[in-house]
Amino acid sequence: MIDWPLEDIVYFPALRTRPPELRALRELDKLRKSRMLPLMSLMALPDGPPDLKRAARRAAEVMQGLPHLIELPPSNERGGDRDELLPRLLDPSDGFRAWREFAAGCRQAVPVVQLAEHRVGRVVDREAERETARQARAIEEDFGLVVFRVRGRWARLEPVLAALRTMKTPERAVVMVDLGIERDWLLGCAGIARDMLDQLWTASPSSRLVVMGNSFPAQPRGANGAQAAIGSRLPILERELHRRLGGMPSLGYGDHASVHAADLVEPELPRGHGRVDYARDSEWLCERGRADSNDAAHTRAAQAIVDAVPELGERGVWGEHEIVEAANGRLYAQGRAAWTAVRVNLHLAAQVDAASRNQSADCKIQADPGEASLVQVMAERGTGV
Repeated sequence: MIDWPLEDIVYFPALRTRPPELRALRELDKLRKSRMLPLMSLMALPDGPPDLKRAARRAAEVMQGLPHLIELPPSNERGGDRDELLPRLLDPSDGFRAWREFAAGCRQAVPVVQLAEHRVGRVVDREAERETARQARAIEEDFGLVVFRVRGRWARLEPVLAALRTMKTPERAVVMVDLGIERDWLLGCAGIARDMLDQLWTASPSSRLVVMGNSFPAQPRGANGAQAAIGSRLPILERELHRRLGGMPSLGYGDHASVHAADLVEPELPRGHGRVDYARDSEWLCERGRADSNDAAHTRAAQAIVDAVPELGERGVWGEHEIVEAANGRLYAQGRAAWTAVRVNLHLAAQVDAASRNQSADCKIQADPGEASLVQVMAERGTGV
C-alpha cells in the first residue's frame, strides 16, 4: 500500500528505463525526487537480454525507495527484443491480474492502469471496459493509488470515466492526459485538452488531473526552421499549455522530461561537433561547438553555456556541475547519451523547482484573454475542482 500524500507532488514526468534517463534521475537529489511522481515506462536495458523485472529494479534503485509509477510502453516503443514475460503482462483477464502481481513485487512501485483495446472495428468491446474498471478497483485496494494515462489528442475516455465512477476513494486517483511528442501541434491541442479535462472532472471532481506533452524536438531547430544555431533558445511549450488550461494548483504539471520519446537510440553527432543543452523553468538553451574533436567541441559548447548562464551552479544540480567540468576540459563521459542525461537532470530539477514555487505561492495563473481557463469553466458549471 502506497500511503503518499498527493498534495506534496508538484511534478509528474514521464520517463523510460533507458540509461540516460536513469542516470539523470539517479543523480537528482532525494529532496527534489520526493516532490515528483515519475512515470517509468519499462524498456529493455542495453547491457543484457530483455528483462522487465531488471528494468523495474533499476527504476526502484534510482528512486531511492520513493514511490514511482511503472507501465508497459506502447507497442511502437518496445523495440525489436521482447521479454517472454510481456505477453502475460498484457493479458487483460481477471483485471490484468498478472500485471498487478508483477507490480506488487516491485519496491514502492504503483502500476499504471492498462487500457485494453476497446474496439474491434467500430464495435466497442464492453468486456474489455469491464476488465479496465475491475483492474482499477483492484489497484485501488492493493496499492492505494490509481493512475491512468490517456494518450493522444483523440483518446477515448469512456473506460477511464467508468472506472473512476466505481472507485471508493476517487481522491486517490490521478489521470494523466498525454498529448504526445510533437512540438508543432502541442499548443493547438489546448481546446481538445480542455474538453477531456472537463469530462474527467465532471465524472470525478476530487481526482487529480495532470496534463503533459513534449515540445523538445528530435533535432532542435532555430526560429527559421534551420538546425539550431549557437545560443538557440527553445520555449518549453508544456509550460504555456499548462498555463492556458488553468495552471497551478488546479491542474498537475507533467512532461516528457525533455526527451523525444520516438528516438529510442539517439544518433551520435558528426566528428568535431558537440551540443550541450541547459534547462531553465520555461526554456532550453542549446549551445553548439565545433572543433577538431568531439571532446573539444563539447568543451566549447559547455563554455558557451557557462558564459550565457550567470546563475550556473547556484541550484546544486549534478548537470550544472558536469557542464562546469566540461568547460574546464574535464569531460565526465563521451557520447550523445551522456549529454542527454545532463539535459534531463537539469530539466527535472528546473521543473520541480518551478512547480514547488508556484504551489508555495498558491499561484493561480489566468489563461489568455478570450480563453476561459478550466477553473473558470468548472466554476460556471458549479462543478468542484
